[in-house]
Amino acid sequence: MTDEHKEKIIELRKIGIGYRSIAAALDLSRDKVRNFCKAQGIDGYGAEIKKKKEDYIYSKEFCKNFGARINEKPTGGRPKAYCSQKCKRKWEENHPTTYQRVCYYCRKEFESRVSQANFCSTKCYIRDRFWRKEDVEEVVRCLEEGTSMPNAPGWIRNLIMGIEEKETDGM
Repeated sequence: MTDEHKEKIIELRKIGIGYRSIAAALDLSRDKVRNFCKAQGIDGYGAEIKKKKEDYIYSKEFCKNFGARINEKPTGGRPKAYCSQKCKRKWEENHPTTYQRVCYYCRKEFESRVSQANFCSTKCYIRDRFWRKEDVEEVVRCLEEGTSMPNAPGWIRNLIMGIEEKETDGM
């Protein structure tokens, strides 16, 4: 392999061309091209080589919150984004992700940091979970009078309105 071949391989890899295409263009074997690229540190998928290396390196070496260098040993799995748990908590505190939800019990709209929250408060959860005899009497009274039920659990409301919940069986 000549120096011209080596320069051309590096040039083609940086624009995202694959081993087989380079080998066909330069009349070399795919394995020679691949081994040379591994030695130069430009191996992997062609699309990954196209990415800006500065952004890629910066995002993996520096803390997302503090900007300090992360002392990370090269291991498998997801790369660290924060230098410590304390730093991660501080980032989440300053950049909260909130979701707009509707309470399953009282039908009030509320914001939650949890994406699958069903209740606006513990009180609504307990009222829905441990329904009382007085609540049943109130629902029966509302049905007889034909008025709406202000505080009936979601499953009772759905039952009365004729909405069937989808059953999720593992079968």
